[in-house]
Amino acid sequence: MLSFVLENVKDTKLLAETLAGHLGEGDLVILSGELGTGKTVFARALLGCLGVNEVVTSPTFVLVKSYQGRLFVDHVDIYRVDDPEELYVLSIEELLEDGHIVVIEWGERALGLFGSSYVQISFERLDTEVSLEDEISGDAKRFVTVEIVGPRFRDRRGQMEADMYKIWNVA
Repeated sequence: MLSFVLENVKDTKLLAETLAGHLGEGDLVILSGELGTGKTVFARALLGCLGVNEVVTSPTFVLVKSYQGRLFVDHVDIYRVDDPEELYVLSIEELLEDGHIVVIEWGERALGLFGSSYVQISFERLDTEVSLEDEISGDAKRFVTVEIVGPRFRDRRGQMEADMYKIWNVA
């Protein structure tokens, strides 16, 4: 597990770019953190790094938005889902089996439902007094924890962590 500080949106995009270079068909990315901690800003950057050229918005009300990048990418937001069992209706497991990369905001609610392999990125706001403009743009400091879990990432975990270590000098 790696932990570091993202100073601004540029760092958020750099993390997204670093992760995108290691993601492949059927990978699951779980984004967790309180409201306003940067999950959607990160998801937007990650999808852009995966070759999505469309405007990426939060799928809070539609739950799932699908995009075509270098691979199929599905952006899921389960903030409004009360019962994790309801997630089976979204066919996330089938999307993963079909080779889609699936990015789930509020994904800590779904841990264990879609296999034992995932990358979980947890966001925590560090700046308690941030302007509304910086909050909306994502240009506030965030403490981030990245956990790469499961056999699917066994051969990639070391290089993923090494690439993040090079950028943020973390252990």
